[in-house]
Amino acid sequence: MKKLIVGAGILILAFILVMNTSLVADQALSWVAANPKDSSAPDVLYRTARWCDLLGSDDRAGAIYLQLYQQYPERGDLCAPGLYHLAYNLANGSYIVGVKRQALPYLDIIMNQYSTQGDWGTKAKQLYDEVNYAH
Repeated sequence: MKKLIVGAGILILAFILVMNTSLVADQALSWVAANPKDSSAPDVLYRTARWCDLLGSDDRAGAIYLQLYQQYPERGDLCAPGLYHLAYNLANGSYIVGVKRQALPYLDIIMNQYSTQGDWGTKAKQLYDEVNYAH
């Protein structure tokens, strides 16, 4: 019985952590603010943004993707996918053409500044064409 209660407690705690993206994101962002020169800081920002993104907190994820780009633009390996996910959320989060077009500047950055980052340039061009020409 005691193992069942402990197991249930751990499960509830894990559920609360998973569902509370704000708590996890705040901790990660605090760490990055305290350690901006640490080589892991860009990775922490990217993973935090993906966490928020995958759990449906698109606005929070978008803000963190932008922070990553603004603080560590030299990390194209993280900025290109981050900006793509931000643009994808903007392009697919609304049926309103004006809102969808907000994705275009981020896709431009990927295509121009991070064109050497594997398939991200190609994916950005495809999404750019969908948003810009399909409507």
